[in-house]
Amino acid sequence: MTTKPTAPPRTLRPEGPGLLAAGAAVAVGLGIWDPHGALAGIAIAIVGFVAAGALRAFAGRSVRPYEFLPAVASLGYLTLVVPTSLVTDLLAGVSALALFVWLADDPELPRGNLRRSGDVLLLPALGLAVALSSSLLIQPGYVYVGVAAGLLVGGLLAVAWVLSHPETFDAPDTPTI
Repeated sequence: MTTKPTAPPRTLRPEGPGLLAAGAAVAVGLGIWDPHGALAGIAIAIVGFVAAGALRAFAGRSVRPYEFLPAVASLGYLTLVVPTSLVTDLLAGVSALALFVWLADDPELPRGNLRRSGDVLLLPALGLAVALSSSLLIQPGYVYVGVAAGLLVGGLLAVAWVLSHPETFDAPDTPTI
């Protein structure tokens, strides 16, 4: 009688749920401004992020590519219905970055995923930085010029960095989001 080799049990690293909880906490802060009521917004934020964590913890490999959908759906709903202001935009951006960092920390890959995923997380972080700096530091009439200049300078710096570090794209196990 032969026995099938069993796959090792999946273990969750302590930083994974913590990153997701940080994103959920910021999304809850965003949910307070939900026009349908603060309780509804908070519930939507919590349910979305808890469902994403449950999919990562308990679902099989066939569901793993879709584990982010509940969190993205709840965050997307909140960013659509919450009135736009500097605080709500900041909360939405930070929550999205926390979600990206959580996605980059794949529990099936060896430790160090967050260090290897820096190039994947760089673009959303730069987008958040440009959006916040344009709303905080640039006078209203010059926002478009400032954003365009920031994107141009950032793009040129990114191209220069990529040309000086060609080994970045040779990494075999860079996580993808």
